[in-house]
Formats: sequence, structure tokens, C-alpha cells
Amino acid sequence: FPLLFHSKNSKTCTTDDGIEIEHCDAECFLNDDIPPVVYYSRQNDCLRTELSTLFSTALFPPTIPFAEAAFHTGPPDAINLWIGNERSTSSMHKDHYENLFYVCSGRKEFVLCPPSDVLFLYEGEFSCGTFGRREKMVGEEEKGGTLAGEDESWIVVGDRDDDDGGGDGVEGVDQSCSEMKTRWIEPDIKKYMEKKSSKNVATTNCDYDNDDDDFPLLSQAHPIKVHVEEGEMLYIPSLWYHRVTQTCETVGVNYWYDMKFDGPNWCYFNFLQNLKKV
Repeated sequence: FPLLFHSKNSKTCTTDDGIEIEHCDAECFLNDDIPPVVYYSRQNDCLRTELSTLFSTALFPPTIPFAEAAFHTGPPDAINLWIGNERSTSSMHKDHYENLFYVCSGRKEFVLCPPSDVLFLYEGEFSCGTFGRREKMVGEEEKGGTLAGEDESWIVVGDRDDDDGGGDGVEGVDQSCSEMKTRWIEPDIKKYMEKKSSKNVATTNCDYDNDDDDFPLLSQAHPIKVHVEEGEMLYIPSLWYHRVTQTCETVGVNYWYDMKFDGPNWCYFNFLQNLKKV
């Protein structure tokens, strides 16, 4: 089956304090009995825009002075608030920002890989889709059934560049003329680490038993697992790959400073990407 990068199905609710929280319901695709994954993860400078009232209390500094002195790129491009628990995970990815992540409460878990691991992580382009609830067809509810071969409440909607052409956005419909692509790393590096360190192979997740065959270069990667406790800050250099989750309900704030695209890091990374194609 072709792989499709599934984005979360999201909706918002407003707390008593007037803060909008985004619900990420993708896991419910597998089991309607599982409560939705709640994750506040806007990544749009939300502390200075959507949460400007909270930011105006001066609880969070407008910048990190040593970061401006070190990066020489001015004030942060974005300041984001993150709220989630152990069920919410960001898959392995990289950012074109110098990233300072501070944990306000809870415990954050990062799996980091250096940019040079681009040769081993199997990063590729995948079609994009979003989980969505299927609206019942007229008369279907009275019949008490579902469409043949479809889940009774969920579908995958293909992401498109525009609204013209390319089918109706439902999985299985040809959208080649307008489908969107995203960069994604297929293997889960954390689960691969756990498998390699397990002494009892029989207890490992069978989904990853064939990683050595499917992703042979993954064994050459250099993953590092880091736990960031309350009151601690982690610096993630630009272009470093990172997989992120929490071990409990966690609140964090991160500062994104622009990276220097005329520096050696960007040139070296592009060299490695092109080397991978050879």
C-alpha cells in the first residue's frame, strides 16, 4: 500500500480562561473508545499573537539575551506554547531555526540526531492526508449501515494545494494534479533504539522486527535520548533532527531564532543531502 503522511484531525475548545485548546483526534481513527489526544501545538508564534494577554503579564521573557548574542539574528521569530502528555508525539523532523525549549512543568523527552544522520534516516517525500470524520449520506442513518469498505465515522482526506480539480479529497481518489507532499522520516527511531537495546528479542514490537532489512542504514545513525525536567532548557541547533514527546502532562515554551543560511551548517547539510542522492 502507498504510504500517506496523516495529519491530525483537530478542533478547538475554549477554557474558562479564554485559551483555545486544539484537540488532536488522529488516534481515535483506530478506536472510537479511546479519548481524543489533546495537544496545544500551534507553532505560529502563538504566545505573542493568540495568547497575547498571557504574554503581556511578563511571565515569559520576550527574548533570551544570550541567544541573541550567540546567534546574531535578532529577536526570536516565534515564541510558542506547548501543552501535552505522553500520548502526544511529534515525529522525527528538523527545523530551520535555532531552538531553545524551556520546560515550565512536567518532563519533556527528545530523541536527537545530528544533521549528518540525514544519510541514514530515510527522509523522503510523502503524500499528505488529514484524518476527518465522514458525514453520513442522506438516508444512511435510517438504514443503520455504512458504505461498503468504509469505517463508520472516519476517512482520510487528501491535502491539496488548491480547491480546483484532483477529485473530492477522499482516500482512493486520484489527486495527482494537486496533491501536496511533505518531508517525513518513515522509521520511528525511538522504537528502533528500544528494539536494539532490548535483551529479549521476543518482546519487541513485531512491526519493527524487519527494520534491519527495510532500513539497513538506520543502524549507522547516532540518536541521543534527552529528558528535560521542569526548570531546565534544551538548545536544539538548527537542522538537528528531533522526535518529541512527554512522560506526563507537560507545559513548555520554545523560542525560535532564525538560522543563518549563508553559514557553513546550511552548506554542509545540503552537501550531505545531495550526497545521499548519488
